[in-house]
Amino acid sequence: MIGLSADPPARNLAWTKQLGLPFRLLSDTDPPGRVARLYGVWDETWGLARRVTFIVDRSRTVRFVEAGSLAVETTGTLDALAALARTR
Repeated sequence: MIGLSADPPARNLAWTKQLGLPFRLLSDTDPPGRVARLYGVWDETWGLARRVTFIVDRSRTVRFVEAGSLAVETTGTLDALAALARTR
């Protein structure tokens, strides 16, 4: 399991530790927002990715989508991951 953010690697490592995330958080920075563009969440005006969480399974099926707010909120994502783990 991995996460992806448009933030640089050092910032993602800090977020991972601060939030106690149970997965690695990779950086979508080369070129900036390449993956965010594929998922339609890159904002060209501001040059950043909107806060949207996608859970994608190994077959590349999107299993969960949650639009975020300005604050980092992981509860819905972690609950969705737990629910998906129970169905395996």
